[in-house]
Amino acid sequence: MKAVVTGGAGFIGSGLVRELAARGVDEIVAVDNLRSGKRENLDGVAAEFRECDIRDYEAMRSAFEGARY
Repeated sequence: MKAVVTGGAGFIGSGLVRELAARGVDEIVAVDNLRSGKRENLDGVAAEFRECDIRDYEAMRSAFEGARY
């Protein structure tokens, strides 16, 4: 199962990424433009990180491809 978390490097988003990993979600993509989030918030978490803006259609299309959540 694949899940995408926008704002994944922020305070709330990184917490959600960690919770999804703890619940056994096998593929997690964290998307963040790092304007206020921090890459290190995801240290130690098995998640793919993509630095991009949610307004970038092509980046979002590929990030969400095959995602269930």
